[in-house]
Amino acid sequence: MTDTILELDGVVKEFAGFRAVGGPQGLSFSLRRGGFLGLIGPNGAGKSTTFNLISGVMPPTAGRVTFDGTDISRLSTAETAALGLGRTFQTPRAFASLSVLDNVMAGLAHPAEGPLAALLGRWKPAEAELTGRAEAALERVGLIARRHDSVANLSGGELRMLEVARQLVRAPRLLLLDEPTAGVDPTLQGKLSEILAGLHAAGTTLVVVEHNLGFLMSLADSVVVLQNGALLAEGAPADIRRDPAVIAAYLGADHDA
Repeated sequence: MTDTILELDGVVKEFAGFRAVGGPQGLSFSLRRGGFLGLIGPNGAGKSTTFNLISGVMPPTAGRVTFDGTDISRLSTAETAALGLGRTFQTPRAFASLSVLDNVMAGLAHPAEGPLAALLGRWKPAEAELTGRAEAALERVGLIARRHDSVANLSGGELRMLEVARQLVRAPRLLLLDEPTAGVDPTLQGKLSEILAGLHAAGTTLVVVEHNLGFLMSLADSVVVLQNGALLAEGAPADIRRDPAVIAAYLGADHDA
């Protein structure tokens, strides 16, 4: 087992000849096991597309994405999830016809499905175990009291916390979060900060795209900065804050280091 859990090597993504990710050299960076990486850059820098390439939403045009020694460049989202990779999206995704609890349980594979299991009485204990796991995930994100509500009754911030719970219940080894604080009030942001810090301390590897730099820089131990789909800078948060190229391209010329 190597110390590197995620590696992008010369990754390029083109749409009708337009290079959205990669720049002249292809995008390359790596993440150590148990690390917390912040992925930042101006709008249109290629952050969400990079997430899509890592999580299997789309394949790269060139280059390779490796997760824990396995080339996942051509794997589907279901296949990457089965390897232990979880991902949330900029726009929360939920099953509108299901309760909050059932939304969390929907992504769990039932270990005792099938008519024989039901006849032998094996289904209910397994269902109880899965329900317990889902409720524990909702407790962690502060939604346990809403578990029987329809997701239609949740606020935008609560829907984002539900997205996090749907990933936590699967206990991913690598978790990608795309703009997790967008639309989230300060109280829930504080809860989310606690959750991510706890996951990091427990050894989960995290990659977070976030425009709220105060939130991100206080949690991440390394940062990758993209510009026009290419790697602009990478390093510790303190170094990124002082990098002249980052200040000029992203943080703004009047940024106070």
